[in-house]
Amino acid sequence: MRVLISAVLTLGAALPSVVVAQAIPAGEYAARRRALMDRTRDGITLLHAESAEKPEPQPSFIQNSTFYYFTGEGGLPSAVLAIDAPHGEVRLFVPPVPSAFGFKVEAVVPEPGPASATRLGVTAVQPWDSLVPFLRRRVAAGNVKLYVDESRRPEPTGVPDGLGAIAGSRGLWRRTLAEALPTATVASAAEAIRALRFVKSAAEVAVLRDNAQRTATALRTGMAAIRAGVRQRTIEMRVASACVDAGAMGPSFWPWTMSGPNAHVPQLVRSVYSYSQLDRTMRAGELVRVDIGCTNHNYGADVGRTVPVSGHFTDDQRETWNLLIAAYRAGMEHIRAGVAIADVLAASRGEIARLQPTLKTAQGRRAAEILLGKDGMAEWSLHSVGIDSGESALPVLAAGAVIAFEPIFSVGDDAFYLEDMILVTERGHEVLSAGLPYTAREIEAAMAGRR
Repeated sequence: MRVLISAVLTLGAALPSVVVAQAIPAGEYAARRRALMDRTRDGITLLHAESAEKPEPQPSFIQNSTFYYFTGEGGLPSAVLAIDAPHGEVRLFVPPVPSAFGFKVEAVVPEPGPASATRLGVTAVQPWDSLVPFLRRRVAAGNVKLYVDESRRPEPTGVPDGLGAIAGSRGLWRRTLAEALPTATVASAAEAIRALRFVKSAAEVAVLRDNAQRTATALRTGMAAIRAGVRQRTIEMRVASACVDAGAMGPSFWPWTMSGPNAHVPQLVRSVYSYSQLDRTMRAGELVRVDIGCTNHNYGADVGRTVPVSGHFTDDQRETWNLLIAAYRAGMEHIRAGVAIADVLAASRGEIARLQPTLKTAQGRRAAEILLGKDGMAEWSLHSVGIDSGESALPVLAAGAVIAFEPIFSVGDDAFYLEDMILVTERGHEVLSAGLPYTAREIEAAMAGRR
C-alpha cells in the first residue's frame, strides 16, 4: 500500500541564506508532487535541476522549470528530485558545494542528512553519489519505471548521427539514466506534467496577473520609444529596463522588437542565432513586432502588439490590422472552460469570412485570403503561460488555465502579430494584460504622446 509521507509538504521553503520572495505557498509544491504520484503510480519521476551556474551574459540563474514547479527551489543547481510514487516518498539528491570563478559557493546546497530533510520537508536529503545505488535497488526490487520530463519542442543534439548528443539537457538526462540502468524502463512523464502545469492555482494566477500588468507597462514604454532612426536594440533595452522599473526581476525572455523585414517569421527565427539579435535601424512606414514578457517569482509572461514606426498605419495596414482585431475578439469571446482551442480559432476564422466582402484595400483582401486559406488558422498560436513564458496547452480549455492568444501572419512587406495573456474561467475569461490598445486608432492614440 502506498503511504504518503507528511514530510513531503514543505520542500518549497527557501534555504535560510537565500533571499527569494516566496509567492507560491510551500504546501502547494507538495500538492503538485502528490498529484504527480497519482498519475505515475508505477514509477519514480526523476527531475534534474539546472546543471550549471548561469552564463555570464545571462541576467540571472534560471532554474529548470519542471524542477522548480515541483520544488520551489529557484537557486539550487544540479540536484535531482526523486518522486517515488510506489513508496510515497520524495528524496532530494544534492551535489557537493559548487564553485564559481574558483571559489566555493556556500549556502546554496543543503547539507545532506536528517536536519535538512526536516527543514525542507522531504523524506531524505542525500548526497548525489547515492542516487545510482538507490535507483539500482529500486529497479532490482521489482516492476518500477523511471519517469522523466521532455522538452516542449525537439531538442537539438549538437552532433551528426552516430555521435553521442552534446546538447539537449532533457534528452541527455534520459539517455544517461538508460545507460546507467540498462534493465530499467525509462518512460516519459511529460503528458502528466503538462496536464498539471496547464491549470494554475489561485496563487499562480495572482503571480501571472501581476506579471502581465508589469509586462503591459513595459510594452507601453517600448511603444513610446519607437520612431524612425532608432535601433531595435535601443527598444529592447528600454523594455528590459521598464520591466525592472515596474517591479519585476527583468525580462522573462529577451524582448523581440523586430521591425520591417525582421518581423516576418522566416527572418524572425534567425534572431536566436544572431549575435546582434538582427539589430537594425527602424524606418518610417514599417511595422514593428513588440513581443515581450517580464518575470517575477520565477514565473514568466508573454504579451505583444504590432505598431507603426511612424505612429500611424497606412490605409492598407489599418484595414488589415482592424480585420485581425475583429477576428481576435471573436475568438476571445469563445474562450471559457470546456471549449476546444479549435473552436476558438474557428470563431476567429468565421469573423474573417463575415468581413471579407466588406474589405476595400488590396492588402486587407489578401490578408483575408491568407487567413482563410487551406491551412485555416494554422498561423495562429494559442499556448499556455506559467513558469515558462511559452508552455504547451491542452486541446480543451480548462478553468484556471492561463493562455497566450497569438496570431502571426504576413502580407506583402508587412508582418502582423498580436498577443494577450488570458485567464480561462468557468463562464468566460479575464484578460490579464488588460489596458493595452487594440484597434489601429487606439494604437495610434497611444503612440501620439511619444517624446
